[in-house]
Formats: sequence, structure tokens, C-alpha cells
Amino acid sequence: METSWDDIRIAYQVAESGSLSRAGERLGMNHSTVLRHINRLEQQLGHKLFIRHQRGYRLTDAGQLLLEKMHPIVADMRRLQGTLSTLDASPSGTLRISTVSDFSPFFTPLLHAFRQEFPQIRVQIVATDDVLSLARGDVHVAIRMGAEPREPDLIARALLPVQMHYCAADSYIERHGLPHSMADINRHWWALPTGEKQRISGIRQLLEKLDPDQIAFQSNSFNDILSAVKEGMGIGPVGALQRLADSMSGLKQVEFGLSAEPSLMWFVYHKDMRRSARVQALQEFILQRLPEMQRRLA
Repeated sequence: METSWDDIRIAYQVAESGSLSRAGERLGMNHSTVLRHINRLEQQLGHKLFIRHQRGYRLTDAGQLLLEKMHPIVADMRRLQGTLSTLDASPSGTLRISTVSDFSPFFTPLLHAFRQEFPQIRVQIVATDDVLSLARGDVHVAIRMGAEPREPDLIARALLPVQMHYCAADSYIERHGLPHSMADINRHWWALPTGEKQRISGIRQLLEKLDPDQIAFQSNSFNDILSAVKEGMGIGPVGALQRLADSMSGLKQVEFGLSAEPSLMWFVYHKDMRRSARVQALQEFILQRLPEMQRRLA
């Protein structure tokens, strides 16, 4: 009997997610249906793919081989699906866009205007600090900050620079005063980001000189950091996007001799999507509104 592609596809999803229930949720199937496909595939192959245990499904050697070999196949299928969906002359369908959650207040009005111009396009935002794979087709477009993306086969268009400043609340200044130079930084409390955001220009240079014991608050979200700064927990970085979306009442910009280059915002997509009517419609829409975006961020 010929092995069913559906059985292989479902087994791959179980291998990726680690449990029948999570795989079923992603596939839109119930637990028993997923299990039936797994049992049939294992019987046809003559190999066990999974070892069942209380915390999920662990891969056997055969299951690990399936997972490794299926990764590029699934990526190719997603790219093929994306490419085929671009053959329509008019922009329509779902457009998946990844960006960090801090950008949502800035992009939501922009995407609302985009939808008014292209009502046949459904926008799906994936808000995450992780870099999702454009090659695998996880998303169609990524809005990224920082250095130019260098992954193979990606097309990156620089949009605009986004400047960051350090700020402190009036309540913090009343209690602790302000630093006037880099020599003063270890006499003050700070609210700073974690993870990849520590590599941003202006944050990296501060961390190189700062005693870690002076960091009073940390988060992977600039919105959280802004809230902490407004509460007077410490001095922290506030980007132009946060200043645009949130009231800066009660905050003062702090200058202490730290020179930081603005971060670039990038519009990124895979080369296979360059004929996509949806992707090109969004890119042209954003490029036309760059002057307005720059004025809002000034």
C-alpha cells in the first residue's frame, strides 16, 4: 500500500509540536483522528516514530529522521503555496506580517488605512521578538529593526531611522537627580531591555559601562520599560514609536554624553514573494507614506 502524504504531514506536525493534542489543534483534527494516522503510518513503514510517555511524544531515531527530512520539504511546499497565491493580478488573500509587539500602536492605524485601500487583503499580525523564517513561509513580510538582514534570498528595503532617547520621570528626578555624564551612570537606577534588544545602539554602550546591580527593572518589551520609567523606577530608553503612541507627560529627556545611532526599520520579504500582489501592494503603500511616517516620528 502506498504511504499517504496526509499521514506523513500529520506525523511531522506531531513531531514538531510534541503532542497529539497540540498537533490536532494546528491541523483542525481531534486527538483520535491524529492517532489513527500515526498508527497507520507506523504500520506501513514498519518503524515506530514516537515513544509515548506522560509528557507527550518523544521521537525515535526514525521519527527524528522524518523530522529532519521533512523540514525542507514543508518549507518548499509553503513557498510553492505562497508563489502560486501571487499569480492573481489583483491583491487579495491573507497577508501575514511579523513585527515586534512594541510596534503595534504605530502600525495599526497604518494597516487600517491599507485595508481601506485594499479591502480584499486580510491582515494577520504575528507580534514577536523572535525572527520568524521568511524562507519557510512562516510569514510573508517582516518589519524589522536594526542591522540590514543578511539571510540568504531575502530582499530588504530600508524604510526610516528610529531614534531612541533616555528619559526619567519627574518623581525619579526629585528623589535621585540626573546623571550629567557617563561617569554618573552607576549612581543611578535604570530600566533596561533584555535579550536581543541589548544589542541596540545606545543600550549596548551603556551596558558595557554599567554595574548590573544598578538595573532596577528589565523587560523584553519597550512598552513595559516605558511604564516602569513613568512610575519612577529608573532611567530608561524610550523609542520614537513609544513616544508617538503614549503620553510623555511627566517625563524628561536625559542627556549624559551617550551617543547613539538611530536604528533602521526594514521591510523584508523572501525573493519568491517579489511577484506577490499582496506584498508589493503593502510595500508601495508604506513607501508612499514614508514622509508622513517620518513627520510623525520627528
